[in-house]
Amino acid sequence: MFLKDFNETWLTLLNSLSKNDVVETLVWIFADAPIFFIPIFLIVTWILVNYKKEHNEKTVLLFIFYSTVIWVIIALLIQQIIHFDRPENYINGTWKLLLKHIPDASFPSDHATVSFAFLTSLYFANYKKVFYIFLPFAVLMVISRIIAWVHWPLDIIAWIIIWIFASYITFKFIKKLEITQKINKLILKIASFIKL
Repeated sequence: MFLKDFNETWLTLLNSLSKNDVVETLVWIFADAPIFFIPIFLIVTWILVNYKKEHNEKTVLLFIFYSTVIWVIIALLIQQIIHFDRPENYINGTWKLLLKHIPDASFPSDHATVSFAFLTSLYFANYKKVFYIFLPFAVLMVISRIIAWVHWPLDIIAWIIIWIFASYITFKFIKKLEITQKINKLILKIASFIKL
C-alpha cells in the first residue's frame, strides 16, 4: 500500500509540472532523445580511437557495450516475469498523458536500465568526463518519463540503484571471462579487416 501511494503521489505531483508549456516541451524532447547519445558515443569514439590507432581502447568500448546489453537483456527477462501496467492506466481524468506508449511492461524501465548501465560502465572505464556530461541528460530523461506518465517513479528509482551496482559487477566480471576475450578478438579482427 505504501509503495502504491508513493507511486501515485509522486506521479501526480510530477505530472502537474506539465501544466507549464515549457516543461511539456522539454518532456517531449528529453523523454527519448538522450538515449540516442549512447550509440552515437560508441560509434564516434570507436572511429576516433581507430583513427588514433588506440586499439586497446576498442576493448574498453566493447566492455561498455557488453555491460549495457547484458542488463537490457536481464531487464527484458524481468519484464516477462513481473508485470506492472504503465501509469497511463491509472490516469482516469487526472492531469494529462503527454506521450502515447505501447502497452508493454512498465517495470523495470528500459530507458533507466540502458542509461544507467551505460553511465556506470563509462565511469568505471575512465570516461569520467563523458559520464558527468551525460548524467544530467539521463536524469532529465527518466524524470521526463515519469512526468509523461510512461513510468511509475519506483520503476525508475529502484532500478537505477540496482543497475548501477549490477553494472559495476558486470563490467568488472566480463573482463575476466575467457569467452569475452575470444569474442573481442573476433570483433577486433573483423573491424581491422574492414578498416574500422
